[in-house]
Amino acid sequence: MSDAAFREEVVRLAGDEIRTCIQCGTCSSSCSTAHLMDNSIRKLIRLVLEGRRREALASESIWLCTSCLLCTVRCPRGIRPKAVVSALRQICEREGISSRDASFERIFMDQIRSKGRISEVLLSAAYALRNPDAAVPIMEMGIELLSRGKVSLDPGTVKGMDEIERIFRELGND
Repeated sequence: MSDAAFREEVVRLAGDEIRTCIQCGTCSSSCSTAHLMDNSIRKLIRLVLEGRRREALASESIWLCTSCLLCTVRCPRGIRPKAVVSALRQICEREGISSRDASFERIFMDQIRSKGRISEVLLSAAYALRNPDAAVPIMEMGIELLSRGKVSLDPGTVKGMDEIERIFRELGND
């Protein structure tokens, strides 16, 4: 796919109004996860409009959007920045591009499948083992949360595990 075709696909998926973006940055200043992003939402829109496909699809920011829609509510041009992020995610998923933190998603889904819920302690421990760079901050936070009784070592299993298994089967995650 050429860079121009990429731009037109994102515009088709996210709405023609993104062509009117004035790069004011209201979307980025409204974003609660902007401090974690490698590219601000404003910059993602610019990358799309300039047809810079490789840079846009490589951005970790795509995976950090929480879908709170503050960017959309506050945009003075009526643009839906969240729709741009969703379009980029859709293209990434179609092309097999995933977040560098895909291991977190796998661990998360494995726990849901086995217990029907998440154990923050086990999730964090498993993630730290697969991502040693994240181990120290995770351990510091875990020790603090455990000492305050905010997390449990055994979250138990939810009722209705057969329903959870059915959902996984329907999603093709046997």
